[in-house]
Amino acid sequence: MDEKLSLRSCMEDAGCAEASIRRAEALLDIGARDELICCLRLCRAEQLDTLHDMLRRLDRLDLLIRQTQQG
Repeated sequence: MDEKLSLRSCMEDAGCAEASIRRAEALLDIGARDELICCLRLCRAEQLDTLHDMLRRLDRLDLLIRQTQQG
């Protein structure tokens, strides 16, 4: 599998937006490794924000469960 296809596949698996994937591919094409790393880190930060949002939702559900159990 070539490097560009591998990059796309991994980014899709990670849930990155299509625009981010295309940007990363373009950066790879021109050999802009430092910028590519920044792009990947931005995608990671976006995924981490999504994870934190989901954890907050789970925390709220856990609180509701505890409150319901206590009557």
